[in-house]
Amino acid sequence: MAHKKSDRVRIAGLVLVATVAGALAMPGAAQAASSSTQVGSDYILDATNSYRGSNGRGDLTRDGSIDYVAQRWAQKMLASDTLAHNPSYGDQMPQQGLGAWGENVAYACGYGGVKANSATIMSSWKKSDGHRKNMLNGSYTHIGIGFAYDGRSDCAFAVQDFGKYSSTFTDVPRSHQFSFEIEWLVDREITTGYSNGHFQPQSSVTREAFAAFLYRIEGAPSYSPPSKSPFRDVSPGDKFYKEITWLADEGITTGYADGSFKPDEHISRQAIAAFLYRAAGKVATTDPTSAPFRDVGRSDQFATEIQWLDRSGITTGFSDGTFRPYDDVSRVATAAFLYRGRTIIGR
Repeated sequence: MAHKKSDRVRIAGLVLVATVAGALAMPGAAQAASSSTQVGSDYILDATNSYRGSNGRGDLTRDGSIDYVAQRWAQKMLASDTLAHNPSYGDQMPQQGLGAWGENVAYACGYGGVKANSATIMSSWKKSDGHRKNMLNGSYTHIGIGFAYDGRSDCAFAVQDFGKYSSTFTDVPRSHQFSFEIEWLVDREITTGYSNGHFQPQSSVTREAFAAFLYRIEGAPSYSPPSKSPFRDVSPGDKFYKEITWLADEGITTGYADGSFKPDEHISRQAIAAFLYRAAGKVATTDPTSAPFRDVGRSDQFATEIQWLDRSGITTGFSDGTFRPYDDVSRVATAAFLYRGRTIIGR
């Protein structure tokens, strides 16, 4: 259950409200900002992190999904000319890894433009115990900022939404179909996600990234890569050279007929079927007597591997009876494949 406390302060043309909440779904899309929104929100971000730095606190990471929540509320306050807290902001912020949250809201009028109103709001937040406590909370890791400005009245409404996130991802809510599989990937140190705290579940996986995933799921075995590359487009200095050459030495990949590996190419669903089948030791299986999926023929190049993937429970295909062998594989689908195959191919 969330516990909240609020504090209201009025200062000549300025109104502030601070809320601190704790407890534990909706990730938001990025909000296209107007010029005034961009200027005001950027000012508040820089001022907040500068203030934290001068008080021995680390910078907060700005998150577009939290921005979306804050910006919608700032615009709603401006439209209604009413200052109030968003009663649902904690539920609207990305939920995965969210442990605590807080919110500051304020408006200022008549200080002479976007930056002047922003500066007034920031200055007054610093002077208020509740707002200062939110801005200097050492447990908060992420922030979203909303800023709505009316040039005719020279009035600005501002929102700071703070979140304490664990090492999981702000773009994977707990309600996500594959949140458990993604968490498993992190727990096994198969992936760390991106520096901005995102997993990017719908992004496609490259062949070199999948080589790294397989190498890690096998326990990152001790391996000395060769001084000469087996592939003409992979060099010893490349980021995933060790993982790719391990894949080749294990017989999991042979590359292409032209001697390339094509590390930056998106991996297809049928290629993942082949890689996983070989990683499992080419488990004995009979050739398909019938097509496992309506878009995979018995004589197709990877029909055996795809059938094995199906029979092993690593894939169920799509609801329309297709496997879509040539489609790119997203990061979230990769998480699902690896989790389901963990007892067959992993540690």
